[in-house]
Amino acid sequence: MNNVSINEIQRFSFDDTNVRGERVLLNSAYQEIIKRKEYPLPLEKLLGEFVAAIALLRDIIKIDGVLSIQAKGNGFLSTLMTECDEHQNLRGIAQWDENQNVPDVISLKDVLAGGYLAITIQPRNGQRYQGIVEIIGDTLSECLEQYFSQSEQLPSRVWLAANGAQCGGLFLQRLPHEQSKEGDEDAWERFTHLASTVKEEELLGLETEELLHRLYHEEEIRLYDTKTMQFGCSCSRQRTMDAVMSLGQEEMREILIEQGSIKVDCQFCAEKYEFTEADLEDVLGDQAKVH
Repeated sequence: MNNVSINEIQRFSFDDTNVRGERVLLNSAYQEIIKRKEYPLPLEKLLGEFVAAIALLRDIIKIDGVLSIQAKGNGFLSTLMTECDEHQNLRGIAQWDENQNVPDVISLKDVLAGGYLAITIQPRNGQRYQGIVEIIGDTLSECLEQYFSQSEQLPSRVWLAANGAQCGGLFLQRLPHEQSKEGDEDAWERFTHLASTVKEEELLGLETEELLHRLYHEEEIRLYDTKTMQFGCSCSRQRTMDAVMSLGQEEMREILIEQGSIKVDCQFCAEKYEFTEADLEDVLGDQAKVH
């Protein structure tokens, strides 16, 4: 399967229980993200876990807009961010101190010392919402489980993996009883115990139906339609110009005098934008001439 492009997320549920789940597996979409910058392999893996996580959350938190996960801290890894919009477009980036050695195994609470994880919901029309949790666990999975416990108060478990070629994730959540039929009271403990046996090579190497059969061959599982995901950046010339204009007239004029134009590279997709004095004359007004 490694040579086949598969970028899919699929929901599933267990009949006669209040437990639902999701599985995501991405290869080319993930590779498009990490190839934009020369990441050390441990960071490729960590960024892949964030990509898989935002894909899972995007299908749970249904909004017409953008959902993002951002981790910030004071360690050698300063920022890690992934986004997904309503069209299943994924993008992500990591920023770190490139003068420091990257550990082979990354602990979030160590590399993001004193940091936090922010999950931001930005509807196209509506109020922005942000949930923040302190990074106290070693893994992103632990942080997300803490987030769901605090924000939605729903028991949730997350398994994530990435290897530089594929990234994948498995998610289980127990819904309130009123949202499901009465059924198996021991289901949650049984399902999470079985999911905890999943190996990284299974999470990254098996298609969803085969993975779930391997874990739950004695259970009645209902599979829903798959959704395709892809790399996609939301940057544009107009959005970039809006960011440039936010610098203010004085700073824009100083840059134009020093450099002749204002150049901006998108950190997510490496697209390059350049704005000349003529492009900005409407903003600079009467003082547009800088020479």
